[in-house]
Amino acid sequence: MKLSNSAPNSSDNLLSRMAPEIAVTFSPAQVQALQVALTPRRHPVNIRLSLPLGITRVYLVVLAGTELRSPDRLRQSAVQHPLWTPMNLLVMAGTTGLGILALLAMMQITNTDLSQVFNPRAAPAGIPFKADRSSCEESGRTWREGSCLDFGHDPTF
Repeated sequence: MKLSNSAPNSSDNLLSRMAPEIAVTFSPAQVQALQVALTPRRHPVNIRLSLPLGITRVYLVVLAGTELRSPDRLRQSAVQHPLWTPMNLLVMAGTTGLGILALLAMMQITNTDLSQVFNPRAAPAGIPFKADRSSCEESGRTWREGSCLDFGHDPTF
């Protein structure tokens, strides 16, 4: 039974899944009560994603808002939908791991001197024709460990 001039909703879907001989026994008032009871409320946070995962797709739903359920209903829900299942643990561990990796990556980026990444300092160039310390230092270069090094050359050379 469907109310006229109404879009398909949860109660219509419920009635269509029932045996026809039972669905016709609902009065219009009962159908309307079903519509009110089955209409989902609006949550402040309502994220619904469909994600490709290999050859299939998975969906992710995150709903958040003020808890309005009674303690009895919360206990019943906890029994019907336990939190600590193997798949839930796997998802929580994966999410935690990805969060830690993202945090470590951000810390690494903030601790990296980006000016050295984009503007590298010149590496010293060995000057083979300066074989002694005095001639090396006279030319403005550095004598180190028996070699004459030039720290001031153009890195694009």
